[in-house]
Amino acid sequence: MPAEYSEELALALRVVHAASVLTKSVLRSLQNSVSAETKADDSPVTIADFAAQAIIISALHAVYPADAFLGEESADQLREDEGLADRVWQLVQQAQISDVQHVQQRENGHASLIFPATKEEMLDAIDRGTNAQLKGRVWVMDPVDGTATFMTGNQYAVCLCLLVDGVQQVAAIGCPNLRLDPKNPVNLKVHEELVDETGFGVLLSAIRDEGAHVRSILSHGLGEPSKLDFRSNAGGNDDKDLDFIESTLGKTSLSQAEHKTVAEALGAKWPGTVIWSQQMKYIALTLGATDVMLRLPLDKSRYTHVWDHAGGQLLFTEVGGIIKDINGGSIDFSHGRRILGDKNYGMIATQPEVFDKVNEAVKAVLARRT
Repeated sequence: MPAEYSEELALALRVVHAASVLTKSVLRSLQNSVSAETKADDSPVTIADFAAQAIIISALHAVYPADAFLGEESADQLREDEGLADRVWQLVQQAQISDVQHVQQRENGHASLIFPATKEEMLDAIDRGTNAQLKGRVWVMDPVDGTATFMTGNQYAVCLCLLVDGVQQVAAIGCPNLRLDPKNPVNLKVHEELVDETGFGVLLSAIRDEGAHVRSILSHGLGEPSKLDFRSNAGGNDDKDLDFIESTLGKTSLSQAEHKTVAEALGAKWPGTVIWSQQMKYIALTLGATDVMLRLPLDKSRYTHVWDHAGGQLLFTEVGGIIKDINGGSIDFSHGRRILGDKNYGMIATQPEVFDKVNEAVKAVLARRT
């Protein structure tokens, strides 16, 4: 008997595949020449964001018209800049042609995804992602998580998660630059520079309480799924072996000095793995490439966005990972676009066998605050 939400997952896999191939194609067309200084309203990375959000929402809305959507982008910029809108529309049309060709090559009876038929429909699809309420069924997405590293040809993620009354039920996250053999996803390293130069990376997925899987992203579809076994993916059990994953040093408002103090209190090198994309951090944890992720804000006024965490957290917990806020609470996705510090103050995400000792170290470090 198919698992609940199996149909939603099947569609999520298809749309994340399409968006992953689209974004990787944009990246390759640039030949990795775009830099952070070139990012502007009409930059190629912005075009990839808009186009990917448009095709994801359009395809999902066609099948689930009563569902709501939450994405990072709105179409305001496109409505004010016809040239920018035209460039995004060209990408959407190219993605539609590619999907039709892929369906014709397959023999599995899949119909083509429903993409916007006009530029105006594209704009309307993007704007469906401006939902502010997370009640009922809501598809949360981040078409390009890790904008800065996308622009330099490093790691980024194409993220989609179905929330039902604020609870993560389905996750599909494409990692188009992640070099990984899905048949042997153990003892690997996740690094900004370890890029899949010839392929389209991998896609990780999960249904709540059904485990997590990884597949190759192919130009015409997806490879066979491999189930992720936490026991084979788990990192080291000794404190000295703990790998703390961190954002680019100095590029975050989180308290990296306290992150370092926690790691050193446990005898671990800091930082262990450095990855910019927040969702790619969850991917690294899920694959057992790292052991601990801390998010220690300086105060409760700091917030983070739902699309930076929804989906990635489900993947990690489905392989046995533990994610709590600093006070031991579960992360609440039901309060709108932001995860607020007064609801969930910070986060601790670890492999299960080390959660208690990391939690104790965090509390000891925070107790020193004046």
